[in-house]
Amino acid sequence: MTSAPTDPSPTPQAAGAERACERCGAPCAADQEWCLSCGVRLAPSSEKLPGIRTAGMAIVVGVLLAGGAAAASYAALRGDARDAANAPASASGTPVAQAPATVTDPVPPSAAQPATPPPATSTPAPPPAKPESGDASTGSSSSSGSGSTSSGSGSSGSGSSGSGSSGSGSTGGSSSGGGSSSGGGSSSSGAGPLQALTFAKGQGSLYDPDGVVADRGDEGAAIDGSKRTAWTVSLNAGQTGGYGYVLDFDRATAVRRLRIYSPTDGLVVKILGTTKTDLPPDALDSGWDALSTETTLKGAAGGKGIALKEVGGRKRAYKHVLVLVTTAPGTPAGAQINELVAYE
Repeated sequence: MTSAPTDPSPTPQAAGAERACERCGAPCAADQEWCLSCGVRLAPSSEKLPGIRTAGMAIVVGVLLAGGAAAASYAALRGDARDAANAPASASGTPVAQAPATVTDPVPPSAAQPATPPPATSTPAPPPAKPESGDASTGSSSSSGSGSTSSGSGSSGSGSSGSGSSGSGSTGGSSSGGGSSSGGGSSSSGAGPLQALTFAKGQGSLYDPDGVVADRGDEGAAIDGSKRTAWTVSLNAGQTGGYGYVLDFDRATAVRRLRIYSPTDGLVVKILGTTKTDLPPDALDSGWDALSTETTLKGAAGGKGIALKEVGGRKRAYKHVLVLVTTAPGTPAGAQINELVAYE
């Protein structure tokens, strides 16, 4: 039996149709929008291509997955690095070296001071002045304030102020330097340091019982504490002495020394003292005690110190002390005394 041959040419539907209507199955062209058989709207040909759509979706998903994987890998790497940095040291037995802490110790107060203080600078003492002859009755004296020391006064070196055969002076023995703020003096063995006395205005006055003074000058200038002022006296014609200057003490005082500052060269003086309240009428009266011999002044700028001697074997306290001028140089005669300083 012979079979009918198969027509190899495609059917019109298969040859011309690229798609079929979803409703009636009628063949439709690829660019046809409406079905000519049933009138339904045909879907676009791109929507009927599931392969392209699926491929596009796969590409999008693949890109998203790749991005997520990259982000996850980066986060994992960051987390591993952070964990490694924060991980505690392994207990391997090896000590971990640590940076030493800087500690500043406070400086002790003693460290700021030098261990040995610098040596003190001392000023050498000036050389002693040349002793003046006849300055003291029992020894030599210094006009620069160092004083002199004489031996033999006082048997025990103790007792009240002053000197005497029964043991005088302050406790502790002799003083090697007398001195005062105005030029020094001398001290005897067993006597304390000399103390300069201060006079008030009116405690010094002219003594002129015979009226030999022509110009009495400023009497207060001799005890005002300044050597720049002076008591200047001029005598009547033909007179050469016999006047003086009286120091009046508030209480009877044992004066041990006088220093006379006078520029008058050749002035001769003598020191007298009285315990009486009223002055004796003249310099030869028995009410005066001779406390020194006659002393000639040389006009020295440092003054002349005169140590007063004991009377009757003991130092006495006097109410008045007189600096008697026995001889004044010049024509007419006169003298200048810048300052009188008494020491007890």
